[in-house]
Amino acid sequence: MNAGAPDLTNDYDEPCAACEAVVPAGTGVLRHGPTGGWQVFHPGEAPEPGPPARQDLPGWHRRRLMALDIATTGNRPAVDRILSAAIRVSDGTIGDWIMDPGSNIPSSIPRRAPGITVERARAEGVPAARALEEVATLLADHLASNEVLVVWFAPHVLTTLHAELLRHGVAPLTDRLPHGVAPVCDPLVLDRHADRYRPGRRSLRAVTAWYGIPHDRPGDAASDAGATLELARTIGASYPSIARLSRPALHTEQIRWNAEQSRRHPDALDWPFATVEPLPWEPPPPD
Repeated sequence: MNAGAPDLTNDYDEPCAACEAVVPAGTGVLRHGPTGGWQVFHPGEAPEPGPPARQDLPGWHRRRLMALDIATTGNRPAVDRILSAAIRVSDGTIGDWIMDPGSNIPSSIPRRAPGITVERARAEGVPAARALEEVATLLADHLASNEVLVVWFAPHVLTTLHAELLRHGVAPLTDRLPHGVAPVCDPLVLDRHADRYRPGRRSLRAVTAWYGIPHDRPGDAASDAGATLELARTIGASYPSIARLSRPALHTEQIRWNAEQSRRHPDALDWPFATVEPLPWEPPPPD
């Protein structure tokens, strides 16, 4: 839990996990237990807050996972352009692309990711259509084998990718995968479900810090993809109820969990993505 955040407390009388004496309702402190549940402590006996211990659990998280992340010109999936993309695979395979966003994107828009500007992408990037075809081919081949694709905040990343593929005349994943773009794992959805009452931010930087995962360059597509891959494996190893899900069930349950998590946000994109049509470039609104 973040420094200064209030501790969660017990709703019922329960034995203290440290001394076994009864902790009256509303007076104890909750901490993650060794198997992913909760334990109650007297306030003076509670250990420092932290995630549940990782376990040697079988499950989808021990299979071949592929993680995708992108850096873009902004947060409007139908409008903004991909400047870089990165793929990291649990078998050590990597892929990195810098994409030329085209001459109609002004160089003066604010930097959206460390080291990636429109100017750099235009100078160093390959034609977007070529890079997007390579990315889409790798993703489609992986998903066609029924292995899990890991994407942090999948609705933004995969919706932006869908729009960019259409924009550049490249076949989208929906055309390449007749049985659907699945199975997808979104560690943001998993973490919100598994530890829904934890206070504090749920950015990739904050969540990787909570689980003790190194993340040196937040906002950089390669660093984000690597951190997201390790985060998915860690969450799977930390929560038996998530680890035991089959790959199809993992995907289906996240649709339901994300709907619950987004019910106060009626404009939220569908999970894992929305099939939007690409829109012409327009400057972002002023901050």
